[in-house]
Amino acid sequence: MRFRLLLAISLILVCATSATSHHSFAGVYDESRLVTVSGVVTQFKFVNPHALMYMDVTDASGKVAKRTIEFAGRLNLSNLGWTADSVKSGEHVTVTGNPTHSGSDRIAFKRLVRADGTELLPAGPQRSQTLEEERRQTSHLVFASALYHQS
Repeated sequence: MRFRLLLAISLILVCATSATSHHSFAGVYDESRLVTVSGVVTQFKFVNPHALMYMDVTDASGKVAKRTIEFAGRLNLSNLGWTADSVKSGEHVTVTGNPTHSGSDRIAFKRLVRADGTELLPAGPQRSQTLEEERRQTSHLVFASALYHQS
């Protein structure tokens, strides 16, 4: 019996560690650094588990480099008003985000500014917290309304 309990606890810990490492932002991206790139969007994939934007960035010498920008998932972005058409191919944008530790072409999205100066909101902790507060207030109102209509 004791062996089974230890085995079950060990399996739970192994699975939890695996899930945590898969979702470990700090394991892939360098949170202590920010980079900013400007270029032309070649594709925006509004998908789960993470939306992706591909862009061509031209450096000072005229050389074009491909960049991949990783966003939150489709549901999180949808809750912020994003759609599949929020960013269009051919659009010129400036993106700020965290680079990878490995130096690959990927950047974790923090800020996107269009050529006209409008900024698209990120799915960050502050914004997510605000949305959660709105949901709580709305659910309280729905519950109170249901109680009122029952009496």
